[in-house]
Amino acid sequence: MTPRRIRIAVAVYGVLALFALLWGLVRGDLDLYHHPEPWLPLGFPASTAAALVSGAAVAGIVIVSTRVLVRRTRWARDLHVEFRKTLGPLTSAEIAVFALTSGIAEEMFFRGAMQPALGVVLSSVIFGAVHVGPMRRFWVWSLWATVMGLVFAVLYASTGELLAPVVAHVLINYENMHFIDAYDPEPPAGRRTMRTPTDPSLVSTRMRAGR
Repeated sequence: MTPRRIRIAVAVYGVLALFALLWGLVRGDLDLYHHPEPWLPLGFPASTAAALVSGAAVAGIVIVSTRVLVRRTRWARDLHVEFRKTLGPLTSAEIAVFALTSGIAEEMFFRGAMQPALGVVLSSVIFGAVHVGPMRRFWVWSLWATVMGLVFAVLYASTGELLAPVVAHVLINYENMHFIDAYDPEPPAGRRTMRTPTDPSLVSTRMRAGR
């Protein structure tokens, strides 16, 4: 039987993707994939290559910086701990489904449907505003989401293809959820530990205690 959290994720993000398509239908343009006015005059296949490379590059920078910040700053470590408490143990299937559904559906709605209508800044601010948590300390997450919304918006507008922010978004979610699930900076014994997930992420997650 499919785990309940996977069914919920598919349902919620499926509805969000449907709303994105409806928004496109209302504005008279169902093509959410191509930006109506791309910043760079790239044609196929250059635009697709640029989307893949830029999306992967942004993802790599964010993934590495996340690990550095969690290990070296208190605010990032506290937020990491709260995410572990909120999400609980994650299975490899849940991580894969959450990363794919959230990355694709959110980019369809906020970038593909909303950005051409409201612009880069406003769509990014709204993207950050909906990323709220159950506690006040999650305001940092909202701010971070706003910044990432701007980055995703620039990827979409510059390359002209939704593929760029989708690749970045999915990879970031996939890797960081693996990191949240695997790395406990405050275990009971007081030593920082990293357990090896049953389904390892693309980035190596092995870490020695004390690093």
